[in-house]
Amino acid sequence: MKKQVLFVDDEPKVLAGLRRMLRGLRHDWDMEFVEGGRPALDHLVNSPCDVVVTDMRMPGMDGCQLLREVMERYPATVRIILSGQCDRQTVLKAVGPTHQFLTKPCDSDTLKSTVARACRLRDHLPDQRSKELVSQVQSLPSDPSAHNRLVAEIRSSTPSLERATEIIAHDMAMSAKVLQLVNSGFFGTPQRVSDPAHAATLLGLESLRDLVASPNVFFALQGEPAQEHFFDALVDHSLAVANAAEKIARAETDDPTVIKDARLSGLLHDIGALVLSKDSPELYLETLAVAQQKQLLLREAEQQIFHSARDDIGAYLLGLWGLPDPVVKAIAFHMKPCESVEDTFSPLTAIHVANVFVEEANLKTPGRAETVDDNYLSRIGRADRLEHWRELCGACSSRGVSP
Repeated sequence: MKKQVLFVDDEPKVLAGLRRMLRGLRHDWDMEFVEGGRPALDHLVNSPCDVVVTDMRMPGMDGCQLLREVMERYPATVRIILSGQCDRQTVLKAVGPTHQFLTKPCDSDTLKSTVARACRLRDHLPDQRSKELVSQVQSLPSDPSAHNRLVAEIRSSTPSLERATEIIAHDMAMSAKVLQLVNSGFFGTPQRVSDPAHAATLLGLESLRDLVASPNVFFALQGEPAQEHFFDALVDHSLAVANAAEKIARAETDDPTVIKDARLSGLLHDIGALVLSKDSPELYLETLAVAQQKQLLLREAEQQIFHSARDDIGAYLLGLWGLPDPVVKAIAFHMKPCESVEDTFSPLTAIHVANVFVEEANLKTPGRAETVDDNYLSRIGRADRLEHWRELCGACSSRGVSP
């Protein structure tokens, strides 16, 4: 089925240029070109779409206001800004309702690939309710301790960018957010970055100070004791898998990009669980109990209750946010690597194995434990490396209960 894509700008010449640029895709996408935010909302009443691409600076209703309305009325829609240089405060307003930010002039390949990727992602997550849930995520809660340390660092009389980036790089939510902002070009030209510390360094102290001051960007988890216990376990497990995946990658390749992608994939591989537990904390705790009682794999219990599992949810969110494809694919397939098309060692290999071995080393795992996919390892020619990887992961086991 063709994807429905809406382009919005207040300049007829800009829309005409987009129409010419994208003419070759008219067999793949149904495209509409509308002048202004209000007319765009009127158009969507009768013609909902999969992706909205809008200018920021428009009279009457700017792009940020338009996308916020789209998020509330059509929560599953992918939201992209395509605009000229904007001041810092304008960009900060857009951080919440915008999935990706492309800066004019934007070359045709970048625009086409960004929209095409968004369309492909929608096919990866078939459940409509899950699409709506993930598409509405603006930010996720951070570890309270990490959040407090970052706030104290940024507000100190002599803040250190190095110390601030180190804090961010060990927190799932903050890492994902700074990578979204850098990979999607909110504060400049989009860059392919998979190291959270590097991304935070590129943003700089001034931008980090603004992000810390915004309650909807960086914020600490606040929940009941059971939810906090689950969150602590999730943090411990994710950091352990990140460390183990990085060790495995270093043992197999000298490619720094693969190593960084493996570590990031490990850190964020369970971010989908954070999305589900934030939206429905009590229901997610019930999911853990169901997995334990029925001895299900946790993703099986998630599928039963939420109709989507953490791996699919997390991959969809990070794909919407513009994170690198190898990271998104690794997270999408780390529990089912044989379903991927990869036939060589990759970040997927590293986090699949690291996740299983870190879980094995834990005191307790809700439900039935994941196991290594031997057929996948044989397919990529790495079955003989398994025991060596087990040794590497031994020192990386998390402190608490595996989520």
